[in-house]
Amino acid sequence: MRTFRLLAAAAEAEGLRLRRTGEAFGRRAALTAVAAVCGLGALIMIHIAGWYLLVVPLGPAGAAGGVALVDLVIAGLFLLLARPRFDPVAQEALMIRREMVRAAVGPGALGSTLWRPAVSVGSILTNILLARRRR
Repeated sequence: MRTFRLLAAAAEAEGLRLRRTGEAFGRRAALTAVAAVCGLGALIMIHIAGWYLLVVPLGPAGAAGGVALVDLVIAGLFLLLARPRFDPVAQEALMIRREMVRAAVGPGALGSTLWRPAVSVGSILTNILLARRRR
């Protein structure tokens, strides 16, 4: 029964880790999508307004460069917001899952207890199959 409890704890820890990792991925994806949509709309309007404001003092090329610089700053800010972050709860759940699986298949566990009989049965079955094939 200890093995089953260890495996249940490992499965629960893995579920927590996957849930936390999925939530973080979803949050990053949503922030990136919102950044892309807002950035596109803002860039269109900023391009138009900025170019009109800068074209008189800087000329057409200088106005385009100024608008491009603002675009790069905005894109950089949103990329900083979307970067992955360390989740200590997910890391702890991963360590617990690994430890529970290691304990479940380690010495004294059900897996190691059944290993020798399983090898013996496999050996007997292999011998029977080889004997039938030789006939």
